[in-house]
Amino acid sequence: MNTTLNFRATVYTLLIALISSYVLCIAGDLLFGWTMYQAWLPLLPGFTWPLTTGGFLVGLLWLVGYSVYGAALLVLPYNYFVQRQAGK
Repeated sequence: MNTTLNFRATVYTLLIALISSYVLCIAGDLLFGWTMYQAWLPLLPGFTWPLTTGGFLVGLLWLVGYSVYGAALLVLPYNYFVQRQAGK
């Protein structure tokens, strides 16, 4: 069974996972005093703490970019090798 991965579905899956983590970390920071924002600061240029609306939205834009990039890293090589193996 040589099934390829759907690029768009993989982007959406990664985006949902990243946004869920992002929102849960920020909620934990605001509600419980966690310091998870320190993990996001180097990964999301423009994200600021204390939280601002602009910083939050910039973080979301970076997560969209990371989702597309991650899907490209996973799906494109995988589909290439599946199709190459099917041709043998």
